[in-house]
Amino acid sequence: MIEYVSYRKGEARLYFSSLEERNLFLRNMHGMEGVEGVEYKDNTRTLLIKFREGSFIHYILENLSGQRKSQALDRDDLHFYIQPFLKHPAVKLGVSMLLLGWKVGLVSFTFCSIFFMPYLKTRL
Repeated sequence: MIEYVSYRKGEARLYFSSLEERNLFLRNMHGMEGVEGVEYKDNTRTLLIKFREGSFIHYILENLSGQRKSQALDRDDLHFYIQPFLKHPAVKLGVSMLLLGWKVGLVSFTFCSIFFMPYLKTRL
């Protein structure tokens, strides 16, 4: 699988799952129009490709980005799933500040636990 490490104007750094995959990509890319340079080390799975804007390799590298998909839970998701199970306000505040950061956790706790949830409980 190919993933972007970085993509800038005129160059892209790609990360490969294995060295064999990197070598296969390197062999097939050799001699392609628009490639100005390739940098890599023998025992790493990254590849830095310098290319000319508007070339065929630029088109290929630009369209690789559609394959990137994030499957992992991030801190916001974890906060969303844990919060309903916490009952004590101090624990809710601590978990919010731990997962979301000092400022965002405090604002989230203040808005949701003190203002929004009591309002919903009295109105519904």
